[in-house]
Amino acid sequence: MPSTTSPRFFVETVGGVTVASFADTELVAEQVIEEVSGQLDSLADGVGLDRVVLNFREVRFMSSSMLGVLLKFSKKVKASDGQLKLCCIAPHLKEVFKITKFDRILEIFDDETEALDAF
Repeated sequence: MPSTTSPRFFVETVGGVTVASFADTELVAEQVIEEVSGQLDSLADGVGLDRVVLNFREVRFMSSSMLGVLLKFSKKVKASDGQLKLCCIAPHLKEVFKITKFDRILEIFDDETEALDAF
């Protein structure tokens, strides 16, 4: 039986910026993380990586594997001279970004408007 993947995020363009909003509340299961990684790769190949915002508004739990996916995506964006911003990260998850020093690698904003304005 073929496996089907559901969209792990929804993509829209806001003022020339690609905004991908995660649909899942939990980015924990390995299958989900693999699907997110694949869909981010497809996003990169499909629309380019000029200006991208990843919106975490719905996300409440996230595994450390997801940090690796974000790092990989960030490197792709930088390699194509693009910019990546993250927004709407729950306070307890933002603390994880601080502890792991990912807040020094990735630009994090409190809300989507701030992230969009930062371009």
